[in-house]
Amino acid sequence: MRGRKLISRRKFLATGSVAALAMASSPVSRAAAYTPEKFGVQLWVLRELMAKDFDGTLAKVASVGIKRVEFAGFYNRTAKEVRTSLSNAGLTASGAHCLLASMSDDEVRRTIDFCREVGMPWMIAAVPSIKPTTGGAPKAGSGNPFDHIELEDWRWSADRFNTIGARVRDAGMRFAYHNHNIEAQKYGDVVAFDELLRLLDPAVVDNEFDVGNFIAGGGNPYPYLEKYPHRFKLAHVKEWATGFTPTITGNFPKYAEFGQGPTDWKKLLGALKKAGVQEIFIEQDGTAIGDELAPVRQAYQFLSRV
Repeated sequence: MRGRKLISRRKFLATGSVAALAMASSPVSRAAAYTPEKFGVQLWVLRELMAKDFDGTLAKVASVGIKRVEFAGFYNRTAKEVRTSLSNAGLTASGAHCLLASMSDDEVRRTIDFCREVGMPWMIAAVPSIKPTTGGAPKAGSGNPFDHIELEDWRWSADRFNTIGARVRDAGMRFAYHNHNIEAQKYGDVVAFDELLRLLDPAVVDNEFDVGNFIAGGGNPYPYLEKYPHRFKLAHVKEWATGFTPTITGNFPKYAEFGQGPTDWKKLLGALKKAGVQEIFIEQDGTAIGDELAPVRQAYQFLSRV
C-alpha cells in the first residue's frame, strides 16, 4: 500500500516478534502441473487486514478459491479461536512461521503446544539467529542476520534447529526452515545455504524453499532442487520485476505481477514438483494499491492456469 510504511518482514522475524505473535537455470523434465488446491498464501502479506479483521480476512482469502494458509502471527487469539476461525472460513492451516533458533526451550514448548492445538502439520523457522555471545563480548551488527551474520551463526542455528525439529517431531508435527536471500552469500568458497543443508538433519528438519528470495540473493534454485530431492517439502513463490540487481541486504527488489517478470513458471513448477515439494505458498507483497488481496488473487489465478 502506497503512502504507508509497512513493518519490514526481515526486522519482524529477526527481532523475535513472530515468536510473540505465535505464543541461471539447469533444464528439468516437465512434470505434471500442480492442481489449484496445492497453492496457498502466506498470511504475512495480508497482515494489515488480519490485524483489523481476522475472521473477515480469512473469509476473503477463501473467496479467492484458496484452501490452504500459512500463518505469521495469530494476533492475540487462542489456539481454539484460531481453529474455529479456520473452520468457519473453510480453510486449512498448513503451518506457521513461528519458531526461532534463539527462542528459549520454554518458548519452543509453548509454541509447539499452541500449534498442535490449532491442528497444523508444519512449524517453520523463517530466519537464522545470531549465536549468543559468551562473557558478554559484543558482536558486529545489531543482532539482525540481515545486517550481519557469520558462518558460525549459521552453524549454531543449524544445531539449534535440529534440537527444535526433534521436539516438533515428537509432538506429531514437522519442522521446516524457510530461507531468504542471505543464504546465497559466500564465506570464502562456502555458500551459507550449502552449509546449512549439510548440517540440518533431514530426519527432523525439512525445508520450505522460498525460490524468489533465493533468486533475489543471486542464487540459482534449480541445482538445489536437483541435488536435494525430497528435502524441500514446501515452497514460497513470488515474482520480481525484470532487471533487478541481486542483493543479500534487507532491501529486496520490486515485485511484479505473476507472469510479468522473468520467471519461467512452467519450468519452475515442474522442478518443484519433481523435487517433491508438496505445497506452494504465494508471498507476493508490496504491489497492492488500496487492495491488499489483489496481488494474492492475481497470483493464485495465474498459477492455477500454468
